[in-house]
Amino acid sequence: MPTVECGFSDGRGSFDPTRLVAVGPTLKVKIGFDANYKLGSKTSPDLPSSLYPALIDTGATSSCIDSTVARSLNLPISNRGRVSGALGPSEVNMYIAQIHIPDLRTIIYGRFAGIHLSAGKPHHSALIGRNFLLNFNLNYDGRTGRITISD
Repeated sequence: MPTVECGFSDGRGSFDPTRLVAVGPTLKVKIGFDANYKLGSKTSPDLPSSLYPALIDTGATSSCIDSTVARSLNLPISNRGRVSGALGPSEVNMYIAQIHIPDLRTIIYGRFAGIHLSAGKPHHSALIGRNFLLNFNLNYDGRTGRITISD
């Protein structure tokens, strides 16, 4: 059963709760689109090797990708869709993609709203929403700053 640390370790077994508040629980993910990938395949999609920071966002219903990252990866646009956030509703491009979380050996596949994450500080390239968390256990210990996701 894979377990991934999503907090900020000092490398000696301690975590930084202050940084966790400032940045949020973060995973490293691969983002891209492999048109030949079949859902349920035993192999991973053929995606660029770059790892991107992804925020575990329990306030987001669905997972999203930064619009600048989506454009730089030439992800295909399926249509436009309406999203709503802290600033109210807006219409955005919906991208077809795969988000691969290597440490959990899992792939999120489908349509992702292209939102403007790069404008924020700190910068995240994707949001991992509650639809993903349906299949995992999230343990958030704010006192210690230790966050884990396990299968």
